Order: sequence, then C-alpha cells, then structure tokens
Amino acid sequence: MFGVAALCLGLGNLGLAEETVVSVSFGKGAWDPAAWVLARNPTVENLGQWVQRDTCIENATPTDPARMSSLEDTLTTMVYREPVAGDWTATATLQFGPGGAPGIVLAQDWAPGADGRPVYGEFYEAIIYARGINLWRHFAREGRRVYERTVFFEFELQPDTPYRFSVQRKGAALEMSIDGRRAGVLLPALPEQLFLGVEGCEGVCQVTDFVVTR
Repeated sequence: MFGVAALCLGLGNLGLAEETVVSVSFGKGAWDPAAWVLARNPTVENLGQWVQRDTCIENATPTDPARMSSLEDTLTTMVYREPVAGDWTATATLQFGPGGAPGIVLAQDWAPGADGRPVYGEFYEAIIYARGINLWRHFAREGRRVYERTVFFEFELQPDTPYRFSVQRKGAALEMSIDGRRAGVLLPALPEQLFLGVEGCEGVCQVTDFVVTR
C-alpha cells in the first residue's frame, strides 16, 4: 500500500512540473526584437525605444536633466507577441537609477492606433521604485483614458541595484514579490489571456532578462 501511495504521489508531482513559456536574456545579440511589440501607453504620445547595452536594455532618456524624470519623455514599454493564458509567473531582473520606475506589463490587448503605432487597450503596470511596489490599472471611463493605483506597498529599494521582481497569477489573484516582500490583490475581472512584457520610465531603467513559467 505504501508503495502505491508513493507512486501516486510521484506521478502527481510529475504533473506539477513547470513549463517555461518565455525565457529571454536582453544582452547584446541575445534576443530577437521582432518577437516583441513596442507599444504605447494611450495617455502618453511618446512610443519610446530601448537602448541596447552589453548585458541589458535601457529605456531611452533625454540628456536634459529637467526632462529625465518626465513620463512622456522616458516611457518605453513592450510585450511579448504571444499571449499567455491561465496561471503563470513572470520574473524580470530590473535596475533603476534615481527616480526610475521599471516594471512588468500585463496587457489585455493592443492594436494599431490612429497613427499606426501599437497602443494598449486595458492594461496593468506592476512597478518597482525607490519606495516599493505599485500596481497601476489603465482603462477607459466615459470615453476617456484614465488610470488608478490598485495596490501599493511601501518599503525602501536602492537605486543602481539589480532586483528580481516577480508577478504571479493564480486565478483571480495576483501577487507581486521582490526582495522577500510580497503584495497581493484579487482581480476578478482579469482576462484569462494576457500579453506580458517589461517597461522603464521616469528615469534610467535597465532590464536584464524576462522569464514566464506556468
């Protein structure tokens, strides 16, 4: 009987093995930009761009110090072309300079805007910055694009320090974790299928890698 129980347990564990959906290093020559969609936040006109560094990508920022923390001038965001359904964990190695706010994007959809450039529909931004974690929801209300902070968890993070930031979905629950700290929320309206990606804004931000498992 014990042997049968142990066999059943072993087979059950085999069924729980993680599947890697996306695994990307953003080092020079190590990734394919064509597998990603550089998309625009509908409240920001700037599409943004990534600057390739040896071991990472960095959001383009102006040299004028007065504009280096401007959302309009610094926001760069992209999602993987293939959506992910069901439960998953998305993890990125992120680093930010003074004022910077990198993060992980969860987009319901995207489509070409009036100018032909890709633009998000409803989406979430899971952001880290010097004062902790924020989750922002972007959506339409009465014909206008608006956004609201859905979750915040304040604690200190250090600039110019690499952090492993994870966002995990389990049904309607979303949990964000970094440096041993966790913040969670229930989002019953979260779509079954989402486009996942990364972003940097409001200062110099670097993204070293991005992995999605389920």
